Amino acid sequence: MKKNIVLIFFSLFVSLTLVYILVFAWVSILEKYKDKNNFTNIENLNFHKKYSDQLHHLRGNNWPHHKKEILMKTDDYLFSTFSELSDGKDNYLIQGDSWAEYMVFKDNIKKSLNEIVEKERIGLINSGTSSYSPTPMKIQYRILETEYGIKPDFLISIIDQTDIGDELCRYKRNIVFNEDNTVKNIKRERNTGAVFDASKIYSFSEIILEKKSFINFHITNYYFYKTYQELKNRILNIKRFGFKNSGNYMCEFQQIQKYLFNLNELDKRYFKQRTQEYIDFLNSKKYLKKIYIVTFPHQDHLRGIYKTNVSNIIKELNLPEKFYHINFNEIIENDNFPKENIYEANDPASHLNEQAHSLYLKKIFEIIRKSK
Repeated sequence: MKKNIVLIFFSLFVSLTLVYILVFAWVSILEKYKDKNNFTNIENLNFHKKYSDQLHHLRGNNWPHHKKEILMKTDDYLFSTFSELSDGKDNYLIQGDSWAEYMVFKDNIKKSLNEIVEKERIGLINSGTSSYSPTPMKIQYRILETEYGIKPDFLISIIDQTDIGDELCRYKRNIVFNEDNTVKNIKRERNTGAVFDASKIYSFSEIILEKKSFINFHITNYYFYKTYQELKNRILNIKRFGFKNSGNYMCEFQQIQKYLFNLNELDKRYFKQRTQEYIDFLNSKKYLKKIYIVTFPHQDHLRGIYKTNVSNIIKELNLPEKFYHINFNEIIENDNFPKENIYEANDPASHLNEQAHSLYLKKIFEIIRKSK
């Protein structure tokens, strides 16, 4: 009996050692730690980690991806300055998800926004970040105000249809609350395998920048740790949600999209609560003269496929006097904006193509001029 136990442990030890050697060889030969998204300096890495710990995620590293010649500054992960905010002119901040972020790194859209800034002679900062929704937008605004002194006269807040799924799938389980049950921060993902989990890039970058030697050894150890954490997370989710839904926590597009087909009353109430909290927070900023909430239908809304429309939910909220809802559902219905050939081809998230997005921008500022 004792000999069998020793033999079992010896066999297990040999097997694990062999697996480790194979993974080590795999890492060494293929240099699996070399990634285009790795951070190249500690300052950027620490900045990204610090604010991701509060905001769940920031703009990606080496952003914008098609502008490799641009040296990434830490502030670029949070916001982009089109024209400095200053006294004597109207100052704007744009918040939102990829609909806002596209204005920064899509060349034709960026050109259109620069033309508007020059024509209107305004100060403008864009802090759009992919998959942001009212909860991270609230936290982001607080950071921009308290740590960067950004206090615009006007806010353009783009609330996309996918914000519903982002709130319910991506952020709800990661929120850290204040004592009064308002949102304090959103924890980032840590080796879960979820979308926007930057743990691997953080670890690769730290090892390369700080360890200097025995890199393959440290990377191999990390892969074992990462595999263990992801497996543990998957097992816990199988227990909670069953095998079929065990991957929902990864919040890929199909999990975000499903709420647009059907949104139950409980989930709707939660989204309204988070959005109202964001609105009330903005309303408390006395220096903000006007806040423009912008919503736009996706292609499947126009086709009658989606049943849930964030524009209708916004209309159900308590919007204070200085809020103005720019509702492109109504604008399109009234034939004041085209609805044909406006979306990017084969894009399930229904982003506007660059020509339509430029028109969208011009329409927003046209409405703002008339509403002042």
